[in-house]
Amino acid sequence: MIASPALLALREATASAHETLEVQARIEPRLSAPATRAATVAAFYRFHAGLEPVSHPLTAALNAELDADFEPRSRAHGIAQDLAMLGQRAPAPTCPAAPASAGEALGWVYVAEGSMLGGRIIRRRLAAEGRDLDGLGFLDPYGEETGARWRAFMDLLDRACVSGLATIDQVVKGGVDGFAFAHRTLQPQPQEAAA
Repeated sequence: MIASPALLALREATASAHETLEVQARIEPRLSAPATRAATVAAFYRFHAGLEPVSHPLTAALNAELDADFEPRSRAHGIAQDLAMLGQRAPAPTCPAAPASAGEALGWVYVAEGSMLGGRIIRRRLAAEGRDLDGLGFLDPYGEETGARWRAFMDLLDRACVSGLATIDQVVKGGVDGFAFAHRTLQPQPQEAAA
């Protein structure tokens, strides 16, 4: 499958932010350590609970207008359940500025949906290491549907750009803003360094 111009532009524009996030946020080691797992899951809650209200309505409206097959789904609720399993309450979400267009909202959703692909890999590696997976259901919320959901999102992204309802520039801006928001919300907190 050949990547679309929109996906290629997104990947190119966000590659360094993605790499920086992976290195600095140290998500996998923080999720594997019992002392930092709950704080890391809470960070994911703040990210998704902040992102979803500002990006999902625009994305859902675009999906309906284009009669596409991608319906945004909340991951925040599942993460709140994971936190409860860890004996924690869901924190207040971190609220970003809303995307200015449906195209920017697609860029934000690209970051969130992409984190789901990475989450599956992290969950598999932790399981292979024999670590418990308590509180980590959010890493693979769609199971075998994951690939189909990603393809449906890519189809919506392509249709939106081809139809003119979104531009590649808007989508790229949303992706860059989404990674900046992820960087702010997923960084280790000072109390984690002491753990």
